[in-house]
Amino acid sequence: MEPFRYHVYFCNQKKPEGAPSCPAVGALETLAVMRQYLAEKNLAEEVQVTTCGCLGICQKGPNMVVYPDGIWYSGLNPENIKQVVDEQFLNNQPVTERIITDAEATKQEIVEHNARVAGMRAMMAKSGMMPDELAHGLRSFMESRAMLTAVELDVFSAIDKGATAQEVAKTIQANPRSTEQLLNALAAMEVLDKDQGVFSNRPVTAKFLAKGGEFDSRTASMHAVGLWHSWSTLTDCVKKGTAVRQDKGEPRSEESTKAFIASMHKNASSRAGRTVDLLDLNKINHVLDLGGGSGAYAIAFAKKNPDIKSTVFDLPSVIPLAKEYVSAAGVSDQVDYIEGDMSQDDIGKGYDMVWISAICHMWGDDENQDLITRTFDALNPGGQIVIADFILGDDKTSPRGGAVFALNMLVNTQSGSSYSLVEYKEWLETAGFGKIDHKTMPGPTGLVIAYKPA
Repeated sequence: MEPFRYHVYFCNQKKPEGAPSCPAVGALETLAVMRQYLAEKNLAEEVQVTTCGCLGICQKGPNMVVYPDGIWYSGLNPENIKQVVDEQFLNNQPVTERIITDAEATKQEIVEHNARVAGMRAMMAKSGMMPDELAHGLRSFMESRAMLTAVELDVFSAIDKGATAQEVAKTIQANPRSTEQLLNALAAMEVLDKDQGVFSNRPVTAKFLAKGGEFDSRTASMHAVGLWHSWSTLTDCVKKGTAVRQDKGEPRSEESTKAFIASMHKNASSRAGRTVDLLDLNKINHVLDLGGGSGAYAIAFAKKNPDIKSTVFDLPSVIPLAKEYVSAAGVSDQVDYIEGDMSQDDIGKGYDMVWISAICHMWGDDENQDLITRTFDALNPGGQIVIADFILGDDKTSPRGGAVFALNMLVNTQSGSSYSLVEYKEWLETAGFGKIDHKTMPGPTGLVIAYKPA
């Protein structure tokens, strides 16, 4: 079977520093150029590009194999890869100077490479050396902290189109020596480039983490900066069984609230439209967006159906931010607001749907049972409750993101966690809901939908 005219296998396997590999000699940049150039030449539907593991000729990389012809290319770079696209894929003429032609020698090189790798693995296992993936798990916080510090100090905005360490240090009001150490680490982590002492943003950091970037997410990312401090208390939280932060229970600062809502809006907006498409909105006229935050889902409901009215219920400190997001989306006439504390205040009545996104994980069993019971009372007969959250499997070890997020709730809340479908069903049935559906979605979160009897 040949679904595509050509099928390319391009090596992008990273290896320990110092070991020969295709990424070490520019494979990722070359791959990106090839994908873009294929699109420019209208070949994206003719040439299937698949990344793969080591091809065994690491000293010659970057390497790729082109099928159905079985042509092995080596020594590729952003310049000559365009020649390969033009000649091989457009004109069916291989670029001979980049082709490996000695099959026997190549096979022998690969066999010897595989033997060396197997021997190295055997030696590591025998010596008791810790596997790389385990060691990385123990130390991955180091690179995370470097990124968070760069966000906190707004390093990527300071770099702008390019700057020396001294210039960045002056802008962020930091020590030049330590600033250079941070920038060097970020360049080693491949989020910055460095050329003759001048640092510049990679396209992805310019787009997401620098001021004025196409998808500037710096404010939203400041929420992760705040999480660092609570996660540092995890050991004590596990011992005690709840959050131990000194500021636990205190209202967020205005700056922290803005960062949190910006982060939630970023996450919710990216999937709100697709999520709303999964719902049955027939006979839905009034939606309560409980703990609606930025109003991202109220916006999505409004854009899906101009006849749907949504009410965003959230704290007095949050509602002004929601109004700004809703106004910017141009749907203010379809959204109204209730200021209150959903844990104790009246949430109203007469709703056809109550939307509860990213709320249940903040609370314990009793609080969730109470909220769901009050939601049942707030719905019209035949109305729906829709819970969007992490939905764990029965053994609570998957999805991975949901299981890890339970720890985030441990360090940040009194009794929050991630919950299983079994637990959600129990709360819903106890409240009086009838039919219960579970819808999976890409990513770690899912939907639980239940109906109030008509």
